[in-house]
Amino acid sequence: MTEQLLSNALTRYTSNDIDASDQLFEPQFADIKGFKVRYVFSEKKSAPNLVLLNGFPQSIRMWQSAWPALTEHFNLLAFDIPGFGLSSASPSDMSPSKLSAIVIDVLDHFGFDKAHLVGPDVGVPITLATAINHPERLHSINIFDGPGHFPPAMSPILKAVINFRLVRWLAAGINKKAIMKTNFMAAIRDGYHHYRPTKTATKEYYQITHDQQAHQNSIAFFGSYQQELRWIGNHLSNLKVPALVTWGQHDPFVYASNADYLAEHIPHSKKKIFDNASHFSAEDAGDDYTKALIQWCLTEFEQVKVDNN
Repeated sequence: MTEQLLSNALTRYTSNDIDASDQLFEPQFADIKGFKVRYVFSEKKSAPNLVLLNGFPQSIRMWQSAWPALTEHFNLLAFDIPGFGLSSASPSDMSPSKLSAIVIDVLDHFGFDKAHLVGPDVGVPITLATAINHPERLHSINIFDGPGHFPPAMSPILKAVINFRLVRWLAAGINKKAIMKTNFMAAIRDGYHHYRPTKTATKEYYQITHDQQAHQNSIAFFGSYQQELRWIGNHLSNLKVPALVTWGQHDPFVYASNADYLAEHIPHSKKKIFDNASHFSAEDAGDDYTKALIQWCLTEFEQVKVDNN
C-alpha cells in the first residue's frame, strides 16, 4: 500500500524537469551539540550570511529551486531543523524555544556571528523564539506559512491537533498510518497551488513522513504550541529584529490572516502576500519570492527599521 502511494505520487504529482541545481545542492551531515544536522552550505566570503530552515513535512529540498539565485548574493546555509527533515532529535527536544537554542549552536558551528534567518511553517515559531532570545545574532528574519501567536488561524484539523491531547494520542497510535499519508500528500500536492516538487524531493518527503521517530517528533512539537505560542505572542510587540512577513494567499492550513496579525504586532516589519501561492509559498511564488527575499536582506531590512523608529 505505501509503496503504491509513492509510485502514484511520482507518476502524478512530481515535475519531470531535471533540476539544474543538483550539483550545487549536495546535503551533508554535521555533529552539532549531540545532534546529527543535515545541511547544505555554499560559501561566499564577505557576503551577508543567510540561513534557511525547513518546513514540515518537508526538508531543505524546498530550497533547491531557489539555491542558484541565492548563492549569487549570500554566504548561504540551509539546514534541516533537528526533529524535522532528516536531522535527528527526540520528542523531548521538540519545542520552539528548545530548537531556537539549536539554531544558535548551528550558527556557532559555521562561524556565523550574525545572520538573516528564514523560517517557513514550523520554522516560524522557532525563528521568532530565536529573535526573542538572541536578537544580537540576527540581522533580520523572514517568516511565512506558520503560526506565531495563540490562537493561530488554522484549518480545523490542525486546531484539533494543537488543542486536544486525545487527538495527538490518536495520531501517534491507531490513526498513525492515515496521518502519515495525509502529511505526505500535503508535502507533495495539497500544500501547493501549482508548483510540482522534483522526484528526488518527493522520495525524501515520503521517507520523512513515514519515519516513526519523525512522526513522534512532529506530534510532540505541536503539543508544545499552546504554551509556546502564547509566550511568543506576548513578546511580538517588543521584537527588535526586523521581520519580513510573507505568505501564500491560498494557504489552506495556516491562513494568510496570520500574516496580517504578525505584521501588525511586530514593530519593524513588512508584509507581502503572494496571490498565486498556497502553503509552500516560497516554491509556489518562485522568482517573486526569491527576489523579495534578496531585496529584503540586501537593503530593505535596514530601511524598515529606520522608517519605524
